[in-house]
Amino acid sequence: MDPATLAALYTALYTAIATLGLVATDTYVNANTMYLDTTVAEGVAEEGYEPSVVGGIFIAEAKKITSTPSLVAAPVIQSSKAKPISAALAQAAGLESALGAIQGVMGVIPPSLVASVIAEDPKKRVQVVTTAADGAVAEHVVGEEADLKLVLTGYDRKTGYFYVTVEGRTTDEDVDELIREAAFESVLKLEPYLAMLYDLSRRAEAGEDLAPARIRIDKALSSEPAAIRHGHRALLENLRGILALLEQNQVMARRDFEKAISSDPQQPIGYLNLAFLNVHEDRYQDAIDAVGKVIHPSYWPMTGNRVLLATGHIIKGVAETEMGRFRDAEASFRKAAELNPQSSEVHVYWARMLRKSGRPAEASRQYDLALGNSVYFENFPEMALLYFWLTEQGQEPLERRLGMVEER
Repeated sequence: MDPATLAALYTALYTAIATLGLVATDTYVNANTMYLDTTVAEGVAEEGYEPSVVGGIFIAEAKKITSTPSLVAAPVIQSSKAKPISAALAQAAGLESALGAIQGVMGVIPPSLVASVIAEDPKKRVQVVTTAADGAVAEHVVGEEADLKLVLTGYDRKTGYFYVTVEGRTTDEDVDELIREAAFESVLKLEPYLAMLYDLSRRAEAGEDLAPARIRIDKALSSEPAAIRHGHRALLENLRGILALLEQNQVMARRDFEKAISSDPQQPIGYLNLAFLNVHEDRYQDAIDAVGKVIHPSYWPMTGNRVLLATGHIIKGVAETEMGRFRDAEASFRKAAELNPQSSEVHVYWARMLRKSGRPAEASRQYDLALGNSVYFENFPEMALLYFWLTEQGQEPLERRLGMVEER
């Protein structure tokens, strides 16, 4: 084989290997990333809603929805102008065409999302104005309105191909709302649980009716497979339990947390929320038993999530406090603070224990630590302890955490 042919073969082999590496890198790094392209009808663009504006509003709303603290990894939606890492590396290495070819051969379809704002049937909007005492009138056209549709088409490795249509009008507020609704619908397609989590949290914060959130959750549950164990169904059942706590319906909450455990006995959140409810109902040993499923044995706990483990130790410490086991409670709170040094709630409940055990000066220091850590406060809508305060009056109505630690 002559040197030129050999060199060509080596070059082809290098290109194939390098490109396969880029495909693998892209599949791993961008597995949860959607790249958004936006097109806008001419009449809408003339009103200031150019593709970059629509895309910016869409991405900002999607980030707000997916930033809700959760156990589930959020999809990332960003502009297609931001190149995937594989495309950037391919461009630097001069392998862009090879990358596309190899992806096609391997059946690798990059995640993508296209948002198209379409204007249909423009109509004149007429305002009638009386201009004379004899009743004569003059008609003035004050603007135009059109039926709008925002059409979302996309592909995601988990969801597959999908298509969503959202309808609206042309006034500025309506166009903004159209884009925000489309962003919600896109997250609902990509990761339904996260969208429902956001919707429930938003409605609760605004004091709105929770019934639409319950209907959406129940509809999603009805479409889940009837497998003996199913992690996604467990998350939805847990979320419905949180909704029941918001409505002060402890019977329904208990049922849903128990269902979540049954759906996925390896998922810690159902045990932790059931334990929280047990403490709220003065069932302290039951709470300790439920928490024990998550945090024991300490060298091989059910989860490696330090926030969840800290939550388990806090609930255990509160139960031990109410049982008068102050030394055990202090050990539980100390472990929780070690696992999650930014926690504010651990120091609130630790201070309660110290106050009950006749150590007011130490209790005061714990409250100071709680106040200092309140800057790290996060409402964690999936976790009852990180969403509500446990009151000291037993079965008093649950009080939502709103960002500040309790008064001393």
